[in-house]
Amino acid sequence: MRLTITEEMLASLEGASDKPDWLMAKVEAMRAAGAPYLLALDADQSTALEELCAMNIRFTPDGKVRPEHQALDALSVLVLENY
Repeated sequence: MRLTITEEMLASLEGASDKPDWLMAKVEAMRAAGAPYLLALDADQSTALEELCAMNIRFTPDGKVRPEHQALDALSVLVLENY
């Protein structure tokens, strides 16, 4: 899978907790290469990325994604739609 992600998605990955080493290396490489941010993932990596997004997304008391976590939610949806 090869995804084009936004600046907001990249920044949200940089701020996510518990990133695996392979993802940190990809984030650093995308940042160094500049836009457009292209993220190539194999099947295991795409599953791990979606799980990482899910673990880092927080919700308001009424069940909506908090504004500061919307980029992670959008990235999670993008991965699932392209899996």
